[in-house]
Amino acid sequence: MSDKAWEKAMALAQQANLEVLRGNPEPIKLLYSHRDDVTVLGGFGGFERGWNEVGPRLDWAASHFSDGRYGQEDVSAIIGADLAMTVTIERYSVRIDGGSETAQELRVTQVFRLEDGAWKLVHRHADPLVRRQSPE
Repeated sequence: MSDKAWEKAMALAQQANLEVLRGNPEPIKLLYSHRDDVTVLGGFGGFERGWNEVGPRLDWAASHFSDGRYGQEDVSAIIGADLAMTVTIERYSVRIDGGSETAQELRVTQVFRLEDGAWKLVHRHADPLVRRQSPE
């Protein structure tokens, strides 16, 4: 594995997430694997499996966003020879369907696979960050 390949994928991932929030799905579509086992459990609910479902869902999701700003907090990363996983907290503000600006925080787990020398996103799960509850 090349450290440069991983660094390139992580830089692309941050830029791609920003572009989705600006209504442009193309960079995130480049980051994703286009194979049949790719999955997404996105913030709009449901799930998609296989590039024939995931690609159009990315287009649809991005079409609802504009004027986005994005940042992330890296929580954990495990990088193996051909599989890697990241856990992040994504914080962003965006207009959804032209409405007023809204801010959100997501808990995000992503799995990457090395394909032909490049890290490709094969799974993404994002859901709202819920504040920690105290045990009773």
